[in-house]
Amino acid sequence: MRHVVGALHHCSRLIVSNVFLLDGGAGDRWLIDTGHPLERPMLVWELKRHGLTPKDLTGVLLTHRHSDHAGNARFLKAHGAKLYAHWRDAVVLAGREPPPALGAAPTTPWDWVFSHVERLAPAPRVEVDHALDDGDQVAGLEVHWMPGHTDGSVFYRHEGTRSLVSGDMLLAALPPLTIRQGLTLPYPAYTNDLTRALDSLKSFHAKGVEYDNLLAGHGKPILGGAREAALALLERA
Repeated sequence: MRHVVGALHHCSRLIVSNVFLLDGGAGDRWLIDTGHPLERPMLVWELKRHGLTPKDLTGVLLTHRHSDHAGNARFLKAHGAKLYAHWRDAVVLAGREPPPALGAAPTTPWDWVFSHVERLAPAPRVEVDHALDDGDQVAGLEVHWMPGHTDGSVFYRHEGTRSLVSGDMLLAALPPLTIRQGLTLPYPAYTNDLTRALDSLKSFHAKGVEYDNLLAGHGKPILGGAREAALALLERA
């Protein structure tokens, strides 16, 4: 577990996707995303390194429903953590609506493999305790609805540290292997509606919402200058 900024920490040993801990002390500990089920032992180990067990978590906040982000949500809820997600993804996680098809056709073997895995093995079904919507506040974070990657993708903004937790709507490395680090837009092969995703990003930034740091679903945290880099990226989109 690596400290990022303020009360935000990064479960840095996870490989598939990023998980962040917002640690405000006992009774105020929140996990943002949960990682893939295959990395559950490493997630538990990361918490242990920080002096915690799953039972110490107050709640779990999902950026979206994909298995590499929501894969351990049911496990953590079973240990007492309250589960939060946008209502559009909550109905899919609960099995009340089928998951929409993924976006553009895979263009690489890795795209095909990971898209196939997501279709065959989505996140385990789980009921969300608190369905979120645009403008909500939870755990000291602002909720910004960002449909496109999934229908219920969200940003979480932490005003005190000027940090944005972006899930897969704004990435800090090129998925799926994240070897190439750097700010990038949602990846077409795993995005339900790329046009809608770009519209969401442009609309969000047009509001003038301020942030300096980006904690994305893939790639290393970007500390400082993240908003300016995102604006430049969107100008080229």
